[in-house]
Amino acid sequence: MPSKARSLLELTRLHWFPVGCDFMFWPFAWGSLAASYHVALPMKEVVTNTLFYALLGTLVHSAGCVINDMLDREFDRKVERSKNRPIASGAVTMLEASVLLTVLVAAIFYMFSTAGPTALLLGLVGLPACGGTYPLMKRWMYWPSLYLGFAASWAVPFTWVAITGEFDWGMILNVGVASCCWTCLYDTIYACQDKKDDEKAGVKSMAVRLGDGIRPALSVFDATFFACLLWAGYLNGQHLPFYVMSVIAPFLLCLWHIWSFDHNDPLDSWKKFTAGRHGAALVCAGLVVDHYCNLVSLAI
Repeated sequence: MPSKARSLLELTRLHWFPVGCDFMFWPFAWGSLAASYHVALPMKEVVTNTLFYALLGTLVHSAGCVINDMLDREFDRKVERSKNRPIASGAVTMLEASVLLTVLVAAIFYMFSTAGPTALLLGLVGLPACGGTYPLMKRWMYWPSLYLGFAASWAVPFTWVAITGEFDWGMILNVGVASCCWTCLYDTIYACQDKKDDEKAGVKSMAVRLGDGIRPALSVFDATFFACLLWAGYLNGQHLPFYVMSVIAPFLLCLWHIWSFDHNDPLDSWKKFTAGRHGAALVCAGLVVDHYCNLVSLAI
């Protein structure tokens, strides 16, 4: 692959696929699968929608990475892990990054337009307001991971409205808060890789702020994730497969990650961050199994 094309690929983080892309996919998946269960959507449409949101989540993640690197290029040059990123190293110019970002955003908005007018409006408002401002939070507050969780969770009302055609605020808020907590929790673990460099560069993060109190703080987020998904299951009329696979199993797995990882070891922080996908996938698996069982019972 030519060096310029490789640099542009690295700018979108697609060379890590599916790491990172799946991180942005989970809020789309949880929202769409919960909504699909709510309206008893046929499994063929569930699969089609899931693939659609997988592509959309990948594009949103790639666009977010480009924006992040454009805004953080000076910070990145001061951090060991990020100093060789394409923009920080000079391999990609700001003009080239802007063109790439324009292409990605155009593709995202086209996909928004196929989801219905209300979902389109949510996407048009939510993506710039939430995702576009996340990189700036590292300059202003010690809780950028929490803001990222909020930003990623706009996918929940987007998918719910796109599939059901209505706002169910009980479901949207509970699944959205669960998604926010999950994203915040694992992004904080991810941020532990750069604690020392962030402190020197003046970058604010939850990993820096929490210090040795990181385990009990992240446990609160995990407990909130558990409580919100538990209540969402009740509101949505879910059954045993959901509670076992989507609520209890991910909660315990996450709790083990929190209390077993070494937050002063960048390598272990990276390993636990990437392992977070297993719990998130369990949430999806429980929703799919429960949905299939529900469709079978309705057909009898």
